[in-house]
Amino acid sequence: MATGMGRYEVPKSIAGLAFVVFWAIAIVLWCFVGSFSDPATRGFIADIGIVFASVGFAAPFIGSRSGFVRSLIFGLISIALFALTGYLGLTGLVYGLRLLVPFFALLMPLNRLLNGIKIFA
Repeated sequence: MATGMGRYEVPKSIAGLAFVVFWAIAIVLWCFVGSFSDPATRGFIADIGIVFASVGFAAPFIGSRSGFVRSLIFGLISIALFALTGYLGLTGLVYGLRLLVPFFALLMPLNRLLNGIKIFA
């Protein structure tokens, strides 16, 4: 009934800024990975970098503010899952998350192009 109402577009400048800032955070995190002695902590810091890079990559392709907020919430959830599975030693789940998080980010341009796949809608 009210399909288009309440949908606020993300300005291109905000999406571009999010792309640059999140990628910068990811690169800084990846640079500091080697300074930790614990392998679990090194993996967790690298995984946080993956999350920031993925959310930053998807930011320019997300059409609405609610989708942008949802992607940030899913990023926080994935960081919590990386912490839980990484420090508990669940290696298979960690590698599964390392595949799924960037995969969802790579689907965002497809969502924008085809306008039929709903990921963070």
